[in-house]
Amino acid sequence: MPSIAELVTIKERVEAEYLARPGVTGIDVGYKVVGGVQTDEVAIRVHVEKKKASVPKAQLVPATIDGAVTDVLERNYQLQVVREPMDFSAQADTTHYATLQGGISIGPSRAIGGFVFAGTLGAIVTDNVSGQKAAVTNFHVAAVDSGWHVGDRQVQPSRVDTGTVPGDEFGAILRAVLSSHVDGAVISIDAGKTTAGTIVDIGTVNGTKPATLGMAVRKRGRTTGLTHGSVDGLSLSVSVDYGDGLGVHVLTDQVSIATDTAQNPLFSDHGDSGSVIVDSTGAVVALLFAGSGTNTVGNPIASVLSELNIAIPKGKSIIKDIKDGRKDIIKDKDKELRKDFIKDKELRKDLIKDKELKKELIIDGKRLKDIKDVFKSPDLPFDPGDPGNGPGFGGGFGGGLADRLAELEGRLGSLESFISPELRPDLTSSAFSAEEELSTDEIAALRAEAERQVTEAAAAKSDLDNLLG
Repeated sequence: MPSIAELVTIKERVEAEYLARPGVTGIDVGYKVVGGVQTDEVAIRVHVEKKKASVPKAQLVPATIDGAVTDVLERNYQLQVVREPMDFSAQADTTHYATLQGGISIGPSRAIGGFVFAGTLGAIVTDNVSGQKAAVTNFHVAAVDSGWHVGDRQVQPSRVDTGTVPGDEFGAILRAVLSSHVDGAVISIDAGKTTAGTIVDIGTVNGTKPATLGMAVRKRGRTTGLTHGSVDGLSLSVSVDYGDGLGVHVLTDQVSIATDTAQNPLFSDHGDSGSVIVDSTGAVVALLFAGSGTNTVGNPIASVLSELNIAIPKGKSIIKDIKDGRKDIIKDKDKELRKDFIKDKELRKDLIKDKELKKELIIDGKRLKDIKDVFKSPDLPFDPGDPGNGPGFGGGFGGGLADRLAELEGRLGSLESFISPELRPDLTSSAFSAEEELSTDEIAALRAEAERQVTEAAAAKSDLDNLLG
């Protein structure tokens, strides 16, 4: 059986011939469908407006082409934009979003031939020319026809969905492309408008990746909302009618999506044009522009980025917030990091103190380590081998540990330069009174954890301090 790459090569060799035949709407490489059920067999698939019981021999699709299995699918592709007369009623998602993001209703401010149009904002992207945030959608959503111009204003929601001009305008066309691979447009974002690198009901946009056969995908569109499907075809060449002034266009190397009917009846419908199609991780694989019943077609995202000269960020980070000028968020995060850093620092100090105190105090046994090193006054001689009657301490120091401590307390009280009585530690009991003694392993584990947190917090603080100047 030929590989997918070999099947694509065969398909590309014969596609012009088949697309020229009457009633053929597309040709691709994808899963063969038998009795309405998708199989695991990969075939060269010829798409037609309608299957017929009788077809002239010259137009029949053979069972194999150069050794590759074939299939015939009934698919009549249409642009998935809503076109309504000016006296329309609102439908689908009519929300006026305070934050511009993927999956929401948009459309041109201008009316074309007495009609207004509605589609979907795919995602917030970066315009590589200006470095500024922008919105991506389809050519046929933002530009619509051959009468478009750079600077044509756009509204959110669309005028079909109660958007008003100029009150709901958010930006204008920067570039628009209708080529053999891409049906796309880039829209500027007006100053003061808030944006997010997210898609409604999906979450954060996480970069891009190529579509692969069988890949599970999702999209969120203005009309059908959040839907699920899978990639059932690659290298699709599809014929689509763009209407008066533009006519029929053939787009090649497109991505075909089959609906997951267990989760939703359709993957897309009119008004969903411009949505981005993402995988399970939020990576964009295609830009939705057309459909046929339960099947949808999207431009491969690599072609969209290249021809529109835009970029889709991968996820979100503190560094990205800083680059976006969102220092208010960073300051809040920095404050929290500083608090954690201080807590970790204090914990480390306390841990070290406790550990050192445990070393210094050997309870019930008996001796106080290094008292000789503490009391070096010549009038307080001390002999660690003396049983209690050593010079300078009097006979009262020979009655055991309690008596020795009492004598020591008295001597401490006479030292004006030493600790005052109310601040003096009680040396007759453990620093860990009413608590179980920590084992060596427990102390080591606490110390390691504290040091790890301190190191991480210090590194994060240093990075933030450097970035914030």
